[in-house]
Amino acid sequence: MKKTSFLLAVATSGILLFNSCSKNKDTTPANKHVKATITLTSEFKKAEGDYFSVTISGNDQNAHFTDWNVNGVKKTGVSVEVGTDDFNGGKTIVLESLSDVFSGGIEFGGFENANTPFTVSWKIEVGNTVKDEGSEKIVKNQDPVFSKAVSF
Repeated sequence: MKKTSFLLAVATSGILLFNSCSKNKDTTPANKHVKATITLTSEFKKAEGDYFSVTISGNDQNAHFTDWNVNGVKKTGVSVEVGTDDFNGGKTIVLESLSDVFSGGIEFGGFENANTPFTVSWKIEVGNTVKDEGSEKIVKNQDPVFSKAVSF
């Protein structure tokens, strides 16, 4: 019985080891251009206490941080952030990598503080493929608070 259990454990370990070394099935290229488009409707108002934030970051294969084009303006640093002031009154912000990205991510979210709901729409493109896309209506006292994260 002990011998059978031992052989079964060895065989299982071998199968797990073999499968863990198999090729990655993800067909997304290792280096890719990233484009994120985030839109808030005109009901979003800083004066009413509404809040929204976007943070994006990435790096190349040599661990150099990605520079980003944010609505036509070059931004550099570990991460790039845009927020309530940038979206006030309802705006679209486009964030594009200025070079290929090996790995990174984007996080965005916010809340409505008045009685005028607003809608957030987003489209995240990685290597000319839509990675994530959607929209959500944000209302006062929404639970949980809207938050989204996409890695690439």
